[in-house]
Amino acid sequence: MGAHAELALPYPETGGNPVEMLVIGCPIGVADGYARALRNQGQAAHLKTAESLAALDQQLNSEPCDLVILNADATATPVGETVQRLRDANPHCSIVLVASDPGAHQAVAIELELQDLIKLEEEQHIGLAIRREHRFRMLRQEVARLQRQLEEAEDRSSLLVRSSRDAIAYIHDGMYLDTNQAYLEMFGCESADEIDGLPIMDMIEADSRVSFKAALRKLDETGKHAEEFRCVASDGRSFKARMEFSPARIDGEQCTQVLIRDQSQNLKLQQRIDELTIKDAQTGFFNRQAFMERLEALVASPESSEQSHALIQISITNYPEMRENCGFDCAEKMLTEVADVLTATVARAHTVARFGDHDFIALCDDSEPALEIAERCLHNLRSHAFQSIQDSLAKPVYSIGVTRTEKGEEVSAHELINRSCRATGMARSEGENRVIFYSDHTPGDTRHMAEADAAVVKLIDHALANDGFRLKYQPIVSLQGDTRENYSVYLRLLNDDGKELIPDMFLSPANDASRLAEIDRWVVRNAIRELASHRREGQKVVFYIILSRAAIEDDSMLLWICDCLREFRAKGSWLVFQFRENDLRNALKPARELIEGLKKINCRIALNNYVTNTTVDNLLKHLNIDVVKLSPEFMRGLATDAKQQDDMSEVNQKLQEAGYKTIASGVEDAGSLAILWNIGVNYIQGYFLQEPSSKIAFEDIE
Repeated sequence: MGAHAELALPYPETGGNPVEMLVIGCPIGVADGYARALRNQGQAAHLKTAESLAALDQQLNSEPCDLVILNADATATPVGETVQRLRDANPHCSIVLVASDPGAHQAVAIELELQDLIKLEEEQHIGLAIRREHRFRMLRQEVARLQRQLEEAEDRSSLLVRSSRDAIAYIHDGMYLDTNQAYLEMFGCESADEIDGLPIMDMIEADSRVSFKAALRKLDETGKHAEEFRCVASDGRSFKARMEFSPARIDGEQCTQVLIRDQSQNLKLQQRIDELTIKDAQTGFFNRQAFMERLEALVASPESSEQSHALIQISITNYPEMRENCGFDCAEKMLTEVADVLTATVARAHTVARFGDHDFIALCDDSEPALEIAERCLHNLRSHAFQSIQDSLAKPVYSIGVTRTEKGEEVSAHELINRSCRATGMARSEGENRVIFYSDHTPGDTRHMAEADAAVVKLIDHALANDGFRLKYQPIVSLQGDTRENYSVYLRLLNDDGKELIPDMFLSPANDASRLAEIDRWVVRNAIRELASHRREGQKVVFYIILSRAAIEDDSMLLWICDCLREFRAKGSWLVFQFRENDLRNALKPARELIEGLKKINCRIALNNYVTNTTVDNLLKHLNIDVVKLSPEFMRGLATDAKQQDDMSEVNQKLQEAGYKTIASGVEDAGSLAILWNIGVNYIQGYFLQEPSSKIAFEDIE
């Protein structure tokens, strides 16, 4: 019974979709055994019980039940009446009848059309039956969803055909079934009545009819294809048309769709599309992606090493404040005026682009004095009388960074951008309206630092330019049936001896030298590249990547992430970005903007090292967080300390009820695993499972 063999669809994965199961007429110990059998088979389960009809009514009043195990031996819940109540509440409810002697209840099970009849003590068999019914319910929901989508798609398709500029007709056995208005107009017909009952062959010139018949026959062999024919309009006018043939259905009847595309606007439209693909609509400059493509092509060309190139990056430092003070429209008009000034000032530049929300960048070759152009940009911008903000007390403030490659120097496009951003950051830190030149040979801003820290910054700069960092991966293991391979990404810096330095040894000097955002960019790009490689091999890998406060405050970080996803053909849903509580709290506004942007590209967001206090809980309310990683403090003595277990359970329950997934971090002993399982934590991570490794692989614990 209940095999549902008529469905040809493959069974869906159900492990991550918990079974909501109601057990009627069984003691709690027996019901727990059924739930345990399901979990042992890899299926998460939520258990509810009812040992009387009154308890059943209470359950049904609160929530209808989809999957039910009914004990036929229980006198307090008669089978016929119980089934009736279940079906009244949910006609599609799946019911598995269990009994000490199944044979005695076979007639009743058949009469009531129950889904299965199994011996009461066969927990594993009952688990298999429930899993089967759970899969069937998911399949039925999927079929219903697909049916709705099909109906909606057919409605949309019909609407699109009617409104299409392309001429479209549907034919069967050479006769018209339907046409759109564009088709009628192409052949000089005023209404569909004029071609009702007319063979399509009458609209094909005599010389083309043989090849037209062959094209219709070819559809069965080759499927969709296109050929060119001479057609005849109703007024005798002859014209050439390229027809596309494809199989179709009209009201359930097989037919052929004939499509003749409207070419009148194609060339103009394609030119406009090409322009929008590479240009920023507001300023007319190249967009970020087009600029990066041109820069990468330039530095990769054989002639690149024979000449030097310079980047000038212009950032409106106080743009967010100006937008807040004078309004969005006013600030956007100001950006257009800035673009006009730059167009006149850097007219000789190789390429000018809008590189960020309020950042511009210009690429110059060795014949142009980049530093002089940068100074001229600053002078012209400061002296320009902005019409858009003439009533505003606030005036734009600029930070301009200049960097240049040397002849014979091999440098990647990304490293050149890093230098440009570094120069702009240095200009921003030195005050308002500054121009700073930076090259890899410039000591940068490390002169105020201790000798040891300056040496670390030198290592960092070398690593950024020469891929001197290494990524490590530590698995995050699901306790709730998540089939994806989740890994937390960590960073190591190689010193001169090839030894790996942990972040505690280099992040502080990196922060003092304003290198954290560049390091984050390196991590993001290399992690996405590695992630995309494993995804192409079929692994369901998900990376958890930590971003620093510098990344939060870097308004180009979101664009950088989007560029990397596009470059390696990766998806945002493969990434979870982690943030520290202090960084979020101290940069709340840019954090909210970055998180909202990441959510738009389907990334998920995690809060690191959660501890229970009002400040953190308020922070969660203001930000769109998906995952909360609990502080390792919760793991201290968890296996033996009952109070710690209660605290952990309370915190986990509170977070999950609020809609967050939870990760227990710092798992260091086997005794804690059973506790975490019972508490219901979603994921676990720690050195007991596996230490960070260079390989993306998880070795199961023996």
